[in-house]
Parts: sequence; C-alpha cells; structure tokens
Amino acid sequence: MKLRTIFILINFVWIAIIFILCILPGEKIPNPHWNIPHLDKVVHFGMYFIQSLLLAFPLEKFSRLRIRQICIVTALVALLYGGTIEILQARFFHRSGDLWDLAANLSGGIAGVICYPWLKRLLPLKNRILP
Repeated sequence: MKLRTIFILINFVWIAIIFILCILPGEKIPNPHWNIPHLDKVVHFGMYFIQSLLLAFPLEKFSRLRIRQICIVTALVALLYGGTIEILQARFFHRSGDLWDLAANLSGGIAGVICYPWLKRLLPLKNRILP
C-alpha cells in the first residue's frame, strides 16, 4: 500500500472517530470524574490538534503547497469540520452546538500546525536513534 493511501486512510479514520465521539449522546460519554474545569474543551482541543498534525504531513509530502498554505488549509479544515459538527449536534443529534467547542477545535488545529515543524524535526532524530 502506498504511503499516500495510508495517510488518507489515517485521516479518514481520525475524522470518523471525531464524528462518532461528537454525536454520541451526552449520557453515553463516560465521565472520568476528574476535577478539570472545562474538560470537554481540552478534549476538543486535543482531537483537532491531532487532526491538524495528521493532515499537515501528507499535505506537505504529497502536494505542492507551501508551509504557509498548509497552515491555512489545516486551520480551515479545523474550522469548517468543527463548525459542521457543532451545527449537526444542535440540529440532529440532540446535543448542544457550542461556540466555545468550535473555538477549542480551531485552537487545537492552529496549535497543531504551529507545533508541526517542531515535531517534524523531532521525529527524524528518533528514527536515527532507534534501529
């Protein structure tokens, strides 16, 4: 299987995971009983942070986009996909669409893109150290 196909599949799987987690009824979501204020926002941030990293690498590797364009595309994906899910939650899945969730989604997407060049430099070092 080509590397490009693998990255496309990974992205679709992650998008599906985000979708499933976001449409689950609130009572079906396990409560970890952690005393962390706004834990749901942290989760939203983390999901889109990971999504932006998963999207940035194949965009850089397999497209002709420059890093600045990749940052814009990745942030727009976080905004549009996160916004779509918030609308779907409110309209069809009996959950509340929340602008603060959307802000956490976008923040996670932007943070992932900001961290991407640093993480990209870190990973080749790991590959050289490990056999």
